[in-house]
Amino acid sequence: VRVIVGGCPTLLYLNLSHTAVTNTTIRNLSRCCLSLQYLSLAYCRSFTDRGLQYLTTGKGCHRLVHLDLSGCTQISVDGFRDVAVGCSQLQHVELNDMPTIVDKCVLVGGFCILPDVFNTPHLSDIAFKAIAEGCRLQWIRIEANSQMTDISWRHLTRNCPSLRFIQVVDCPQLSDASMRSISSLKNLTSLSVADCRSDVGLRYLLEGPSGPKLCRLNLSGCGRVGDMSLVRLAQRCVRPSLRHLDLSYCERLTDTGLECLGLLSSLVSLDLTGTNIQDQVSQLPITAFPHTADLDLESLDLSHCLVLSNQTVKALCCSCCNLLILRVRGCPKMTDMAIQYVTGVSHYLRELDVSGCVHLTERTPKLLQRSCQQLACISMLYCTGIPKQAALLLRPRAQRWEHSQDSVPPWYGYSSEGRLLRPMKMEAQCEGQQDTETDREQHCAHSRHGDHS
Repeated sequence: VRVIVGGCPTLLYLNLSHTAVTNTTIRNLSRCCLSLQYLSLAYCRSFTDRGLQYLTTGKGCHRLVHLDLSGCTQISVDGFRDVAVGCSQLQHVELNDMPTIVDKCVLVGGFCILPDVFNTPHLSDIAFKAIAEGCRLQWIRIEANSQMTDISWRHLTRNCPSLRFIQVVDCPQLSDASMRSISSLKNLTSLSVADCRSDVGLRYLLEGPSGPKLCRLNLSGCGRVGDMSLVRLAQRCVRPSLRHLDLSYCERLTDTGLECLGLLSSLVSLDLTGTNIQDQVSQLPITAFPHTADLDLESLDLSHCLVLSNQTVKALCCSCCNLLILRVRGCPKMTDMAIQYVTGVSHYLRELDVSGCVHLTERTPKLLQRSCQQLACISMLYCTGIPKQAALLLRPRAQRWEHSQDSVPPWYGYSSEGRLLRPMKMEAQCEGQQDTETDREQHCAHSRHGDHS
């Protein structure tokens, strides 16, 4: 690093993340990098507060406007104070994955914290008030924080009226009052919340000015959200705006509420993982799900719906001919007939997950090979009835191919013969959620990318 900074006196951008830089490295930066504006020391844990003290004495780094200190858990309040003194033009600081950071670390700096704040459990309303007053945020993502209360959301929504994207994960104090504050935002297009306390908070949101403007709504794990929530959702989001909807593990939803999804003709992706979707929906192909001309659904997730049957799959797929992604992981009643329905209409299918569908046989790979020419990702884990030789038929064309004949994990809630081990309870669903966590993280990532672009 000393050679680089010594030979590049006009260096503007330097990314040293995930390296073993020490205090000596920072001293060299403070001596040589007179023009440096962007510096990333993310997850560099070999330097200490003493290294940051060089920023106050050297000639370099005074023009820094962006500094990434994510994961640098060794920095104390004194270190943040030195950063604030030595880098007076600093505008943005990233402090993600900082479980040791406290309010005072934010307050002594007086700089704007970038709105991606995850794994910061000790930041309280005091810090978020300072963040809200120091930044004009358009998006914010907060994860794993138990100190943030309604007061924080009141400050954020008042001081940052242009907020468009909000993602809240594992923040247990998010309440109906918080949702009332969020509902006042006029430009909100993407909202992701988990474990919302009741239908009341969602009602505030939908009746607010941003209700009809929502493009993405993630209610994953909101156990108290019921059919009336979907009725309000269908009534308020009548404009062609809502494109991505996640209702996974909303266990109170029934077919009565799911009928309302047919009114949301602009949906592109729908996640019903772990819901209690019943056979009755198969009798409502017109009222519940419009014809293909009105519904351009590309991604459908029905994983861990233990009572999902062939007829339900038939009704859904016949109304969604443009499907690119279909996930039916952990659905013990599925048979080859369901795959025949899928392949008969979904000719553009690119990704399919049938893991844990124990009644599928060697006929399934043959159907997919013949009808789904664009299939690039196939997962057939715990498919005890599909021989490996048959599964290998799909491997040459697949970019990602998975297959096993292992026994179904007990937390799937049924045996390898498809017999239910226990009623579909919340604790079983929460365990099942672990296996679909990667899918949901990718969905959130796509959501963030779509809103930021």
